[in-house]
Amino acid sequence: MKKMFITQEIGSIQRPIWRQKLDAPANPQWIDSALEWGSRLGVEEAPELASASGNGLLQKDGKKRTSDEKNRIIDIATLYVIRMLEQSGLDRIFNGENPGTEMYDTVASRTKGISTAGTLNSFDANYFKKGIIDGDLSITQKGIEFFDESFDFVANNSDKIVKPCLSGPYTMADWSYIEHHRSKREKLGENPFDALNHGRSDAIIEFAKKVHSPIVKSLAKKGAKVIQLDEPAATTKEFESEVFVESINESFAGIPNSIEKAVHLCYSNYPVLFPYLAECKANSYLIEFTNHASPTHFSPDQVSHEAYQIIGLFNEYKMDVNVGVGVIDIHSDVIETPEVVRDRLLHAAKLVGNPEKVQVNPDCGLRTRRWEIAYPKLINMVKGAKLAAKELGGAD
Repeated sequence: MKKMFITQEIGSIQRPIWRQKLDAPANPQWIDSALEWGSRLGVEEAPELASASGNGLLQKDGKKRTSDEKNRIIDIATLYVIRMLEQSGLDRIFNGENPGTEMYDTVASRTKGISTAGTLNSFDANYFKKGIIDGDLSITQKGIEFFDESFDFVANNSDKIVKPCLSGPYTMADWSYIEHHRSKREKLGENPFDALNHGRSDAIIEFAKKVHSPIVKSLAKKGAKVIQLDEPAATTKEFESEVFVESINESFAGIPNSIEKAVHLCYSNYPVLFPYLAECKANSYLIEFTNHASPTHFSPDQVSHEAYQIIGLFNEYKMDVNVGVGVIDIHSDVIETPEVVRDRLLHAAKLVGNPEKVQVNPDCGLRTRRWEIAYPKLINMVKGAKLAAKELGGAD
């Protein structure tokens, strides 16, 4: 029997303040917090951040830190996240997006053909740097190396399955100004409305072919067993569901069938993706299920209707896929009990029809929660998955 209820995070974990503000003056409170969490998580490299001699990385004024010292702080912050995810008991882990900046910018800043247009408020984050597409898109060689090195760092520092994550082609295009592709369409004689819509499709597919496919293929060669594309914008425009599916297929084209191809969807009107989603080559969908549900008890009628409806559509269209069930609310500081997690998973397993096809994850990235909340949420998520597996007679 395969393992029931594989546990994983979605991608982001809140970056500690001492990782975010690398140029700031030394701050005693940040140092104390870093040392406290280092001890709590058993991070052997924590003493590099602060020492009795006062020469630790965080004890130095940020403006006097060298680039190598800043990069070392980022590495150590990443190790903190790795240890947190390991000690939570997760089956699959990554780096919490620590080496990058923000989910959009991490890809955009390494892509040719994009310039920063400005800084905008972002959902549950401080900001994101919105880009303007002003040329043909392609990932830089250094960009591919960034994702490869991020994978290697986690793989070299953990025995867990490493699940690299990156923002998908549809979301990248949707969150960009697509001036280059719109302008090309207008030059072909299209009216502004058609040029905008067709230009969006062009940009989406170009991201998939020229940016995401090279990254995914390189990660596959590195030995990734599962690769996740994050698509929170998936249903922004209902008439683009066909091009959304095409972009996922292009992103995953040419990699071995043995590699799990995962897509994260959240806070979307999932049914509009059908019937096109039935042709998608992805075989795992990590979905938000807990939004609007009670954090202290479980009742099926309180959970997102769209979330459960997509399971019915997977069944209707005979899609043999894994369903990652979001059982942790990333917008609340309430820590779900293992029993609540268990009951949510048992309900989802009943709908899916095969508990071996049910995976376990938070609704979305936990960058929205302080570590004091995120860590016990993950611990209870794993405990709840074990209770669900026990309930069904499976091994934990």
